[in-house]
Amino acid sequence: MFRPHHLFLLLLLFLALPCCASIGLVVGEPYGNFGTMMPVGHAGVFVDHLCADNPTHLRPCRPSEPGVVISRYHDLRVSNLDWLATPVIHFLYGVDDPTQTPAFVTASLEAEIREQYRQEHLATIVPAHRNKHGVLIPPPYGDWEESIGAAFDRRLFLYTIDTTPEQDAAIMALLNADPNQRAYTLGRNNCADFAADVISLVFPGILHRNVLADFDMMTPKNLARLMDAYGQTHPEANLQVTEIPQIPGTLRRSRPLRGSAETFVKTKRYLATLLVIQPEVLLSDWAAYEAKGRWKPGLDAEIINPGFSPTNPRAPLIDQHRGPQ
Repeated sequence: MFRPHHLFLLLLLFLALPCCASIGLVVGEPYGNFGTMMPVGHAGVFVDHLCADNPTHLRPCRPSEPGVVISRYHDLRVSNLDWLATPVIHFLYGVDDPTQTPAFVTASLEAEIREQYRQEHLATIVPAHRNKHGVLIPPPYGDWEESIGAAFDRRLFLYTIDTTPEQDAAIMALLNADPNQRAYTLGRNNCADFAADVISLVFPGILHRNVLADFDMMTPKNLARLMDAYGQTHPEANLQVTEIPQIPGTLRRSRPLRGSAETFVKTKRYLATLLVIQPEVLLSDWAAYEAKGRWKPGLDAEIINPGFSPTNPRAPLIDQHRGPQ
């Protein structure tokens, strides 16, 4: 477990500027079987001055509450929901008290933490069911689990820019009025589309599709690139880039974020197949990647380092400062 002073780390990360609200793009690296086949990762929205009464309703945060992550998931079919709102500490580490974050995660511990959260907060949305013997058992795996302890499975990046109280109120009003009915499609209504729609409500025009490098599909990596570019050209937005490392453990490590064209030139199974059957397609794809897709997320990111000194609470926010690579 993290020691008590590690609470300072999370409080500094999410409450470093309590006088200024912010909205952030959360992008997570791909993992698991789907991440192997389609390594584009996941996207959500972090708002540090909005919190959740429940997974489908937002409210202004109370003092000391660090905000919420809102994200679209593709298989909330039982409840027919489109998005879930999860307190940011639960989203990252699956616990009420950040000092109880496990320092080493196994599959069994991850399942235990997520099942406890489901019982306490998601029982009506993802209910248990009875097996053929009539015994009540937890539901099968679903994407809802990705909203709990995300840092167990993947490395994440957070791109935040400042907002006003009026902008936060607009986001809250939009989502609370939203029917929140399942709308996911891979090509036009995926998790990155949802994140872009929410952020574009208060920053219209800064997020859009990369037609060439992503085949006109919205991807988390492209959104991160655009948020970074906006922050670089608008210093008044106070862009902050943070890397949240994957928690050590026995779980397989996540893989780098990729765009659509990049997937075919850097994923061995696709690269080998195209070299054999359609090398001309591979050449076009490589040209698209080189022209519009070559960018690495997390440059100049402030990296969370749990091993900080309690006598210097500001130190842990930066483990190393990455320059251009």
